Amino acid sequence: MKEHASIFNDVLGPVMIGPSSSHTAASVRIGRALRQMVAGKITYFQADFDPAGSLAASYITQCSDIGLVGGLLGMDPTDSRLTNAIEIAEDGGMEIIFRIIPYENEHPNTYKMTIKTDLGEELAVVALSVGGGMIEITEINHFAVEVTGGFYETLLFGEALNLTEADFAEKISKFCSVVIKEQSEKTLLHLKTQQIIPENEIAWLNQQMTVDRFIAFDPVLPIMSQKEPKMLFSTAEEMIALAKKEDLDLADMALRYESHRGSISEEEVYQKAEAILEIMSNGIKVGLAGTSYEDRMLGSQAPKIRANRDKLIGDDLPAKIIENISALMEVKSSMQVFVAAPTAGSCGALPGTLIAVGDYQKKSHDDLVRGLLAAGMIGVFIAEYATFAAEVAGCQAECGAGSGMTAGALVQLMGGTIEEAVDAASMALQNVFGMVCDPIGVRVEVPCLGKNMMCGMNALGAANMSLAGYAVVIPLDETIDSFNKVGRMIPPKLRCTGHAGLAQTKSGLAIAEHLGCPLDCC
Repeated sequence: MKEHASIFNDVLGPVMIGPSSSHTAASVRIGRALRQMVAGKITYFQADFDPAGSLAASYITQCSDIGLVGGLLGMDPTDSRLTNAIEIAEDGGMEIIFRIIPYENEHPNTYKMTIKTDLGEELAVVALSVGGGMIEITEINHFAVEVTGGFYETLLFGEALNLTEADFAEKISKFCSVVIKEQSEKTLLHLKTQQIIPENEIAWLNQQMTVDRFIAFDPVLPIMSQKEPKMLFSTAEEMIALAKKEDLDLADMALRYESHRGSISEEEVYQKAEAILEIMSNGIKVGLAGTSYEDRMLGSQAPKIRANRDKLIGDDLPAKIIENISALMEVKSSMQVFVAAPTAGSCGALPGTLIAVGDYQKKSHDDLVRGLLAAGMIGVFIAEYATFAAEVAGCQAECGAGSGMTAGALVQLMGGTIEEAVDAASMALQNVFGMVCDPIGVRVEVPCLGKNMMCGMNALGAANMSLAGYAVVIPLDETIDSFNKVGRMIPPKLRCTGHAGLAQTKSGLAIAEHLGCPLDCC
């Protein structure tokens, strides 16, 4: 079943604490799904990471460990208790083991996990973090599954079944799909629905097979998935053609897209964007007031812009962009609530630049909300046809993607046409091909802050070029296709592993050792 990207699932979110959406927020979502798969109290949890992947080096420094355990305890990605999740779980009697051992996998962010409960339940689960906090559960008790967190999932393991999909559609409320798999004389019945299956319908299912194990869990994403929705458009080119028929801009198309994708009203879409903007704006205020957190390499930097304004080059706009971006990155690094847009590592460029330009140009609250929606629409195309995971495509997939989204947002903010906004996004993306991910100590601080700043400025330049009528040359759809291919060509050592680049400089290694990241992991 094709899962189309959502502005609030994949692009403007998650709302979270922690250094990494791929590693922290996604881990929480995986843990929350696991918690729902068993009935008893979890007494044992083991997670294995392949040394060839990204998690072996980053699962501690980017908080996958506390994310997984926090999710098992029922915490959400904004829970302030996450930093103490392991201590809380161990005090409650949970044995927790993290291992780095080789195993076959096709994705650098692979979690191979085992849980046991006081009721004798044992579960083996394989899950992936695919970028920007999005997840995929690919295996449960050695059966291949496809779970991305947008449906109510019901799985029955047992024997015998002789029904068609039409039988389930007739008997099961809000039925979306069914998968039936046979393995070693055992059967897996896997149902996806848009609401919890009522007890009488579960009883009917139990009559169709001998059930050895029953697992059911709720969605972990803010926008639910739909049964094979027919989307309004699938490419930027199609979107522009549709918009021009009704004289609509990029924000209008974002409202229509997300309303259709999530079966919610355009008013609800707008209100969600407003809520996201408020969190972003508050993050800037918190960051500018000064942040502190013991376990980070950079102290509070953002207030230095204002304190040294008379030394800086240019008028107030570039200074404000740098100030805002710094503030947001520092809120992230001090374990306070922020919005991954599109990821935690790239959380500063879009809101920092958009809000700075909005203030400078004296734009309205509505203008800012619509700019944010425009950014979300550009992000949907990147999520659909490329990736937001630095582990897959380097930092161009994170800060680079954020720069393209920001360029589209700025054109929208300035009243530009949909063609100008889309062209600006393409220009910005064209400028960031090949950007590597080489964080010192495998922490999302350096050079992440500078890359966010650079990508904010790149977006400003691309927006001005498009508004001035510069030729885009390569359309957005083609740019994203090439963007994706180039990113995947970046050597694995330069994709958020800490095995190359600045992370392997003499100073970088010394900082990593001081912060408690052992040299053999970096």
